[in-house]
Amino acid sequence: MTARPIGVVFPRLLAGLAALFLCACADQPRVSFIPGELPPIEVEDAVLDAGTALGQTETPPLLALDDDMREFIDRYVTGSQRQRLQSLHRGLRSQALVGIDYDPNADGSAADVFHSGAANCLSYAHLFVAMARHAGLDARYLSVSLRPEWARHGEQVALRKHVNVVVRLRNGEEYVVDIDPVPREQVASARVLKDREAAALYHANRAMDALFQRNSAEAYAEAVRALSLGGGSIDYLWVNLGAIYRGVGQDTAAEAMYRNALALNPDSPTAMNNLAVLYYDRGEIEESRRWEARVRKRRESNPFYHYYLGELAEAAGDQEQALSHYLDAIDLQETEAEFYFRVARLFLDMQRYEQSRSFAEKAVLHSRLVGERKTYQLFLEQLQRRAVVTAQVDTP
Repeated sequence: MTARPIGVVFPRLLAGLAALFLCACADQPRVSFIPGELPPIEVEDAVLDAGTALGQTETPPLLALDDDMREFIDRYVTGSQRQRLQSLHRGLRSQALVGIDYDPNADGSAADVFHSGAANCLSYAHLFVAMARHAGLDARYLSVSLRPEWARHGEQVALRKHVNVVVRLRNGEEYVVDIDPVPREQVASARVLKDREAAALYHANRAMDALFQRNSAEAYAEAVRALSLGGGSIDYLWVNLGAIYRGVGQDTAAEAMYRNALALNPDSPTAMNNLAVLYYDRGEIEESRRWEARVRKRRESNPFYHYYLGELAEAAGDQEQALSHYLDAIDLQETEAEFYFRVARLFLDMQRYEQSRSFAEKAVLHSRLVGERKTYQLFLEQLQRRAVVTAQVDTP
């Protein structure tokens, strides 16, 4: 078992142009963020409290536009709402105009990205939100949780999150803007972020960068600023702060941060994993095993874990086992269109055409993305054509 604490960062931006239908989100539970109640961090014979740490950090004007940016919008971003959205996206990507390229280390504000021509996940989102709003579009940050990844023995090895932009048009259409589209089946959920929450993620990334560079004081200051902006309502920000405390040996403080994360999200995999590691390292083996059991239970109740097992079985050529896993995934999450489509494709490979058609229809019914719905409908049409040809061949 590794003793390294795990934090959560947003390493890359996705972005192409696809229509999306978002589900409403329930109100988030909250854990009060009170700087005076955070344990100070002890580094290099010095003590840094949360109030002092807040005074050492500030948030740059992430969404500010300068004259060059406004001139670009006024000149190139015109027409209807959809035309403005498309021309802004194309203009920022075109090498003949702005030519934004992906760079995982290109952090900064909207203006930084516009003039440097490089962006990571958050910084591109800052740029597009700022410029789209100036162009009269309703643009917001979108936090996307991607499917968990597991090692071959089934343990989760990474919590993957991503930030992009959702634009809502007056006609009710919603579009997600990505620079490197991720397959729909990789997306587990999405939530619209407030601007302050997006700024919190800017500081969260800076905190993790500082932690990896073993600058615990800076990491603490940035993490506290992130929590302040997020209002204490984002579970993985508490996990990050816990990782920073663990890095300097303040295990009691780290434990409290992980439990705050679990109060917000009882299924937080990073909080549970980190608690299991913390108790193991302290010699509290039974408590560590209890948290490991919770991680396993969560894994077994995760539909994407069963989908993952289905992928493994299918790759190994065991179609019946793959089908069983995919159906288990559907039982756990009946609204996931990709699960139905995967079963439809598998039934097609098994030459069970009527069942393939039935599950393809369900995939269309549950699809939310315009692009994915077109894919499923095309699959259905191909099935129907195949059925017609088969019927003609069978006719004496």
